[in-house]
Amino acid sequence: MSEQKLSEVVSPDAVINFESGAIKASTLDAIIKLLPFEMGFCDANDIFRWYSNNPGRIHSRRKAAIGRPVLELHPKVAHHVEKLLNDFRTGKRDEWEFWYPKTSGEETGQIYQKFMAVRDENGNYLGCMDVTINMDLFKGKDGVRTPDTIEEFKAVKPKE
Repeated sequence: MSEQKLSEVVSPDAVINFESGAIKASTLDAIIKLLPFEMGFCDANDIFRWYSNNPGRIHSRRKAAIGRPVLELHPKVAHHVEKLLNDFRTGKRDEWEFWYPKTSGEETGQIYQKFMAVRDENGNYLGCMDVTINMDLFKGKDGVRTPDTIEEFKAVKPKE
C-alpha cells in the first residue's frame, strides 16, 4: 500500500474525536501552525511520518522526508539517533532533552530540543516525537516584558 496524504484519507471537515473533545482536522492543522514551537514524529519502525509546518522553523523540513527512515535523514549523527530510539523502544528511557545555541540562519537564540517516546495506554512503543523551541521567543520583543501578575496583564493598554 502506498503512502497517502492525510488530505486524501481524511476530509479537512472531518471531526477528530479525542478523549478531551472534538475538533475539525482543518482547525487542528491551523492551531498546530500557530504554536511557538515545532514538532516532528517518527513511528515505531523509525520512519519519519509527520512534522508541524510552522512558519520560521528552526529546523528546515522537506515533505520528501516523509516516509523515509529517520536514520537516513541524519547521517552525521545516525549512531546517536539509533541509540536513542533503541532506548525508547526498550523502555530504557522515555525522554531526552538538550540545549544549544542557534548557529545558522539570520535568527539567533538558545534552542531547546526534547525527544519523547510515544506510548499507547498499554505502554507499547508507538514512536518518537520531538519538540524544538527557540527560547529567545519568550524573552519579549522590543524590550516589552511579559506581565508577572494578572493585575499587570489587565493594566496593559491595547495598541491604538
